[in-house]
Amino acid sequence: MRKKLLALLPLLIMVFFYSRLPDIIQMIELDIMRFQASENITSSFDNTKATYTQVEETEISIDTFPKLETDRDDTERIQRAVDYCIENDKDLFFPSDGSYILRSVNVEAGLRIVGYGATFTLADAQPKFTRMFTTTSRQWESAEDSDYLIFEGMTFDGNVWNQGAFLNYELEQQFAIMYMGSTANTGMLRGKVINCRFQNWAADGVHIYTNADVEVVGCSSINCFRGGVVATGAPANVKISDYVGEKGQFGKVLDVEVETSPTAPINVTIDSMIAYGGVDLAAQPGSVITVEGLTVIGGDTYIYGFGSEVTINNSVLGNVEMRNATNCVFNDTTFVITPDTTDDSSGVLAAVGDDFDLIPKQNYYAEFNRCIFERVDKDNLVEMDHELNALKGYFGKIALNDCVIGKGFTTGYYNLGVAYSDLINVTFESDIAIAMQPLEWARIFKMVLDNVQYVGMNASPYHFLGYTNTKPYIIVEFKNMILDSSTAGYAVDKRLGTTQIVSSRIIYVDSDPTTTSVPGFAGDIAKLYTPVDGEPAEWVATSNDPVAATWEIVE
Repeated sequence: MRKKLLALLPLLIMVFFYSRLPDIIQMIELDIMRFQASENITSSFDNTKATYTQVEETEISIDTFPKLETDRDDTERIQRAVDYCIENDKDLFFPSDGSYILRSVNVEAGLRIVGYGATFTLADAQPKFTRMFTTTSRQWESAEDSDYLIFEGMTFDGNVWNQGAFLNYELEQQFAIMYMGSTANTGMLRGKVINCRFQNWAADGVHIYTNADVEVVGCSSINCFRGGVVATGAPANVKISDYVGEKGQFGKVLDVEVETSPTAPINVTIDSMIAYGGVDLAAQPGSVITVEGLTVIGGDTYIYGFGSEVTINNSVLGNVEMRNATNCVFNDTTFVITPDTTDDSSGVLAAVGDDFDLIPKQNYYAEFNRCIFERVDKDNLVEMDHELNALKGYFGKIALNDCVIGKGFTTGYYNLGVAYSDLINVTFESDIAIAMQPLEWARIFKMVLDNVQYVGMNASPYHFLGYTNTKPYIIVEFKNMILDSSTAGYAVDKRLGTTQIVSSRIIYVDSDPTTTSVPGFAGDIAKLYTPVDGEPAEWVATSNDPVAATWEIVE
């Protein structure tokens, strides 16, 4: 029996060898191709077509890594290629017509993947925590910042229609690219995403998590449920430039929503972005968000800024909601506001939602410099059954400087319990310029109107909707204001009560205000448009009255 088995041994070895022959041949071919690639590789780049025709000396093509029979899809060979490139300091190149099916590939710092015109598609029915390219298991950990992990030129398709239910956040951890550095040391994982396209993702395009410093340049997105670019970890630095994002059938364009523990700051810089959809900016204390040239069309902008510095310059936004902002400044920005056709609404809301006594009231601060508030239908205003405020403040402190609030708004600035308001060189075209309503838990202390102009048709541009019963009482100061008597009035809910008015407005009149009804505040000055020689030409108001103040001749 033993002799028979020994006689069969060569045959058994031969059968095993031939069964493995395809894989063995492929591995030999792979080694030969790798050797040839390292010996003689040249390239040229066509800027017009944005495609590679050959491979640079520092690159190796994915075609050098053939697919094996045991590979489920392109994941395994791309992983082999990535590992080879990292070991041999090569960039990984994908041909412009390449199309690849992936599950998840582990990448790390120092790798560059380039593929202008190539498309990576997520395999069907992937689980929730699938990240097409991820550093999760290869996190950068060092006291020094890493070399860049770069993705350039390719399209990342999340194949969302073949992933299962996702609109209730069932797959909220599916990403195209995940940058995650270790927080065990101070050095950051650095990354660049250049000229890439993200589409059809059940969650995110680029996801930036802890200890990552990532630039997203010249990219675009559509149909990304949580956002084309999403940042949820800190510390982190995110720089976005020349970005175009579309909501498509669902989703957002940008979502910064940091909730790490322990608390750490994030720095976000946006330079030139067009968002056809929503933008969320919510950071932890100590964070800095700087925006230059953001245009939001057909979507809302949400800002949560407690303990953070948020600055938005030279932008065009839609409706905006700010919560708990402690230092939020808008410069040279236009708000194009879409009315709510089903309920009363505010185009821009600056509110404090909780922790009223956590810091002094005036430290909740929003500032608008050289801003314009206008309705999206300003050229053909649609009549509405609901009230629309251009800007509504709730709690905290608000400042408007050199701003214009356009026509079509019920109220330009609705002060609902804003402790301090400073309005300087503001022009109102709204039906009501300012409405002021104190609350027991959100008291108004002082509102200053300095060179505020009203060019609407309402004879009562200022509405006082209440007063406080205990000290300190509300102080409203009018100064450096010149107006016609037709817009000098105001409206009150019953009476001014304890509200203290400090006013020095100059009101021009056609005739003697002691013989006609001219509204005013005590301290206002009435002047004749056309003085008559030998007759009084100037009077001072000695009482507050929304219709007919008491006037005395100025000697």
